[in-house]
Amino acid sequence: MSIQTAYRASASGGRYVTASTPSEAAELFFATFNKARKCDVIEGVKDGHFFTVAFGRTSPKQWKDVTKNQAGELK
Repeated sequence: MSIQTAYRASASGGRYVTASTPSEAAELFFATFNKARKCDVIEGVKDGHFFTVAFGRTSPKQWKDVTKNQAGELK
């Protein structure tokens, strides 16, 4: 199994998806959960089935309250 940087888009109720870029994660989230209005995207590491976010001296990249219209603009 390889460790790779990934982005998770999530919302309340335990709904989430993981993708390789922040914009892909947000777009996949809204495609999967088409009634959702907002999601949060955070950078982490994917190792097999596990997604881990490391907080320390530097915070991971994250975007709060992303809407469908903003999903393609994340970088």
